[in-house]
Amino acid sequence: MASGCQIPITQIRHEAHSCFAESISLWLSLAAWLEPITAYVLQAGIGQARAEIFRKQIVQNGGIVCSQLSPDVTHVIVDEGMDCDRAFRLLKLAKLPQGLQLVKASWLSSCIAAQQILKTTGYSLFIPEKYLDVSDASKQQSQLLDEMMVQPQMESAVLTLKDESQAEVSSTPCSAANSSGQQEVKGTTLDNEGTEGEEPAVTLGELEALRSGKDPNTLPGDSSVALPTSKWVCAHSSASKKINHNQSITEKLEQVAKAYSVQGDKWRALGYSKAINALKSYHKPITSYQEACKIPGIGKQMAEKIVEILESGHLRKLDHISESVSVLEVFSNIWGAGVKTAQMWYQQGFRTLDDIRTKASLTSQQAIGLKHYEDLLERMPREEAAQIEQTVREAAQLINPGLVCVACGSFRREKSTCGDVDVLVTHPDGHSHQGVFSKLLDSLRKSGFLTDDLVSQEDNGSQKKYLGVCRLPGPGRRHRRLDIIVVPYRGE
Repeated sequence: MASGCQIPITQIRHEAHSCFAESISLWLSLAAWLEPITAYVLQAGIGQARAEIFRKQIVQNGGIVCSQLSPDVTHVIVDEGMDCDRAFRLLKLAKLPQGLQLVKASWLSSCIAAQQILKTTGYSLFIPEKYLDVSDASKQQSQLLDEMMVQPQMESAVLTLKDESQAEVSSTPCSAANSSGQQEVKGTTLDNEGTEGEEPAVTLGELEALRSGKDPNTLPGDSSVALPTSKWVCAHSSASKKINHNQSITEKLEQVAKAYSVQGDKWRALGYSKAINALKSYHKPITSYQEACKIPGIGKQMAEKIVEILESGHLRKLDHISESVSVLEVFSNIWGAGVKTAQMWYQQGFRTLDDIRTKASLTSQQAIGLKHYEDLLERMPREEAAQIEQTVREAAQLINPGLVCVACGSFRREKSTCGDVDVLVTHPDGHSHQGVFSKLLDSLRKSGFLTDDLVSQEDNGSQKKYLGVCRLPGPGRRHRRLDIIVVPYRGE
């Protein structure tokens, strides 16, 4: 050295390590796909541990996390059960700032799984007009129809009130269910992610598209809207879906995904689900490790599991699934009891449904779900779903002959079986749907068609939802899940 000073070897190692770390950081920045996102994680409901995981994931993928809400924030991440009024109170906001989006945590989870920024359609918190400026309110009105559409690659059904997986409803524990009378629940919290969608106003053209399955452009009259049928999920026939060329593989991976899901390991369950969807969409049977690695959504470790199944017909990981999984799956299939409740019951020493019946403290919804456990778990033939739709339609049209009732979800997609029935009710004049909600439910109760009320919830001043249990008349009929959604008609 020119100075005659010797540099300690530890310092040389430290500097070399620093240079290497900087090189790694530079390389990672090339994959900083979350760079456009500046996020604030609203911890309420999410929990400290999970919120911290989200923050680290955002930063690791190039995004910025703010410790408090600021003008720089582009996205506020909120809990799945968060309602708009509470969110605005916690954020101390009177109006929604320009450019700010309130999105559910499942949006971030899906983005991380896909390693790209996804559209917020279906994940955004519904913002009532009172929180919007006049200009923003008009924009939201024009975007409501977009909220009823999904991109072709998305698999979640629009106009379905909840996913056909079980929702966990937070309520006051009680020992028995009240099967009579309407239960009003404001701001009900559902345990599963992404189960609470918003049903915007609908047009007559959209209703015709739902009923016929045709492109609204081809419908007579000028009341329809130009919508590409390929994006209208409820109009998709299940027959149009691609053949699963890798069913023997996906079946085993689904068992692992289910095991992770009922144990509350959402990240691993999400990773498996991503791989399963990729395999189901693949155009031919997988034949090699190299081929599996080339499929987007499948990493090296997942490819190894795929090859193991190809070569042996078995996946060793299935041999090591905890004995608790089968019990947790049974418990989480009780309507109103999600993963968290199932785990709590297991920790309390419960192992059978009889244990739950005799020892557990149940909410009214869980008691109903337990009472009709076998019936609600069994999928119904579409013919029965059609009869349920017709029963609701006949009752509605006795109140007002002009009411339009349309079944959505898996029934409208022509699936051979349905988990539940979702019926949309509206009136083309834009106002005669008002006052129908309570009258329709009263009529269906008096006829004995509605047997149990799960949740009756008013989303806002114009949209109302009902979640309940029904049974068609006649011997041997089973109890079925029914959702009724009354929405306003939106003119062009």
